[in-house]
Amino acid sequence: MTQGRAHRQAAIFIDNSGFDAILGMLPFARFLLSRGTKVMVCANSEPALNDVTFVELEVILQQAGVICPKIKKAVDEKRLIPMETAQIGPCLDLSRLDRKLAKRMVDVDLLVIEGMGRAVHTNLNADFTCESLRVAVIKNKWLSQRLGGDMFAAIFKYLPPVLKE
Repeated sequence: MTQGRAHRQAAIFIDNSGFDAILGMLPFARFLLSRGTKVMVCANSEPALNDVTFVELEVILQQAGVICPKIKKAVDEKRLIPMETAQIGPCLDLSRLDRKLAKRMVDVDLLVIEGMGRAVHTNLNADFTCESLRVAVIKNKWLSQRLGGDMFAAIFKYLPPVLKE
């Protein structure tokens, strides 16, 4: 599906190492790249639970480039960029980002936040001045009931930009 205009730049805040990152967010980033979008993939600076760290993300992108020439080309051309968040936990406090990442966020017109801690616990109802997508699997019975769903249900919440007055 390629409806709508392509985004100029996306920031994807990834969560878990393994399946979520490699078989979920990386193919999504590749799709965005195919539309001409520059993509920053953002990972924790330090380990938290089973979350991808920035150092691991750099290795994942290099190894993915060995298998996928499109990813290698995007990394080489700096259209697919790993970024460090300065976060050390499973939640995401966007007011405490790494300075370099914060400066690059100014040009983002698509924000993707993935993972229960990042997307639901700390940013489910946050307003952003760009399009945003929250993606998570709900792994807590109390929270799934509160949200009106089942355990291990996926949640996708898209919000258009909130314009400042």
